[in-house]
Amino acid sequence: MSYRRSTRNSRSDAAVPAPAPLPDNSNNGGLQAIRERSRVVAEREASRLARPDRPVATSTLRHASKAKSAVMSTPFGKMMGSPLGSKTNPGAGVHEEWCGPFSVARQMIAAREEARRLREEQQQAETDPSSSKESHPLDEATEIALERKRRAENPSMNWVSRRQQETESSGGRIGNNTYAKRRRRFNQQKAMGNGSSNYVPSLFQLCVNYLVENFEHIDSLGMVDHSIRRALCERLVAQGKMNGAAFDVLAEMGVETLELIDCAQVTEDQFCEALQALLPNGLRAIFLNHCGRCFGSKAVKSISNVEKENMDLFAISLGGAYLLKDQDIAKLIGATSRTLSSIDLAACPMIGTQFCQALGENYSSSAHGGHGVLMELLLQNIPLSKEALLSLGASSDALRNLKCLKLKEMEGVDDEVVSIVLESIGGGLLEGIDVSGNPQLTDDILSSIRRCNINGNLKALQLSGLRNLTAIGLEAFFTPIDDLPSPPMLRKLDLSQCSYDEVNDAVITLAAKAAAFKRTVTESTAEDDPNPENLVSGVSSLMGLVHVNIGGSSVTDKSMEMLAATCSLSLQELDISFAVKVSDKGLGYLVQKVGRQFKKLHIWGLAQITEEFLDGHDRVEDGGLDIVGAWMKKSGGRALR
Repeated sequence: MSYRRSTRNSRSDAAVPAPAPLPDNSNNGGLQAIRERSRVVAEREASRLARPDRPVATSTLRHASKAKSAVMSTPFGKMMGSPLGSKTNPGAGVHEEWCGPFSVARQMIAAREEARRLREEQQQAETDPSSSKESHPLDEATEIALERKRRAENPSMNWVSRRQQETESSGGRIGNNTYAKRRRRFNQQKAMGNGSSNYVPSLFQLCVNYLVENFEHIDSLGMVDHSIRRALCERLVAQGKMNGAAFDVLAEMGVETLELIDCAQVTEDQFCEALQALLPNGLRAIFLNHCGRCFGSKAVKSISNVEKENMDLFAISLGGAYLLKDQDIAKLIGATSRTLSSIDLAACPMIGTQFCQALGENYSSSAHGGHGVLMELLLQNIPLSKEALLSLGASSDALRNLKCLKLKEMEGVDDEVVSIVLESIGGGLLEGIDVSGNPQLTDDILSSIRRCNINGNLKALQLSGLRNLTAIGLEAFFTPIDDLPSPPMLRKLDLSQCSYDEVNDAVITLAAKAAAFKRTVTESTAEDDPNPENLVSGVSSLMGLVHVNIGGSSVTDKSMEMLAATCSLSLQELDISFAVKVSDKGLGYLVQKVGRQFKKLHIWGLAQITEEFLDGHDRVEDGGLDIVGAWMKKSGGRALR
């Protein structure tokens, strides 16, 4: 007999009748018994799935107890909970914890509610300490005293935005009226030209635009300054008018500096003809960006063929010269080393060992009677090996007069290379160091940089992207130590994209003090005073950081207070992009304290900066402060992702 009754409507509290016994000596009887057992199990499981909150009624199977036939549709394969059919209460039904969707959902909801309760209790304890401990009559007075102390040590906490001041003075009409706020913002944007301080073009920009629009009718620019030619070149490239005819006008006879920001439309033959005419007639500097096909072996040959008596080239900068071979750059250095003192190469993939050998041979004190003086060596993304760089620093004294060194984004640069190269620079003449983009560098280079700064001439230090630098090493670098030169008095500092926790308030505090303190002031001057405003008496009015980049660091408002105290008359540009611990009050206090020379502030990725600062800082009216990255913000303080 086949049972077709659906188990969907079975009830958990209905007892399942025991199947009738069948003779065991019949095959049909054995199959029937299996069907009966399967039906009982199916009905029991269906009732348990339908009502998991109720215990399943006991049923008697022919072959075994319920515990032995506990077939379940669960990942564990066995019923969980107390064992069934125990000796004390055999066959008794016990509520099992089912791991299906109903039970899992209940457990997740209960766990979530418990976590929410604990979180609320923790937040309540943090915001209201009196709720988690016994109160005392003097608790309120103690809290007031602690708040006064915090505000005395952190003056940025006392900053009040202009929006809040206007709201308080107007009785809340401006701060709470949405229409008034939008009208105020509209008027400011209209006055500043939709947020841009250059909405009304200057007379110079009007002239440049007019010349570019009619550049095809210009035969000669005359004796105009190099900056004007550069502005014309930038505008021509932006409008797609930089062609061969425009190059002939920019590279006319008599120019001293040939600077092109994009040479894609200039052929090699045309460039060589210009060099042959310009070099004997006073060309002193060549700056080519994206030079590509216009500068290769043929251009080097044109420069080398110029007589040395007529050669007056002192600076050459090449970017993206993929046709320039290693032997060609060596030949170029040999032909121009008597006058060439600045070499800037970027993204030139075919330069190698011969370049370093040519520098060592042509700029040593014994070459050309010591007339060759190399003052700037700027290399970026050049495939030089470690051995080639070591030979450059150790083989000769070619770098003895170097003032500016850049070894940026080069695989062959490590701690040993930096140490050897800096040791070869004698006299402490170095003014700028850029070793950014070399993540293999560690704290060891800081000691080398400190030791080479004998005369305190180092003014620019760029260490962007050095992830292995530590806070301890940076603090030691800016701390006065016996038997070491004094910490550098920097004007430009770049510690962006280093490790987040390593560039902190302590590092910036020491760097700002080292850059701004007078050397005649004793070390005890306000050294232990936590209030940065008390440091003003020891700050030099002619010193201080000018360009600071600490993007991606863990600095807080304390660093903004220190920069305001030590660099109020010098700071011109600050980049704190992705420094998520800086708040509206810290930036507002900084803008309030620094002078009008502060022109640019980068705040990319700072979603915590709201309209309280953007519309309430002290220079929101004059438009002289360019806040880069503020256009990502929308009303309400949220960031556009």
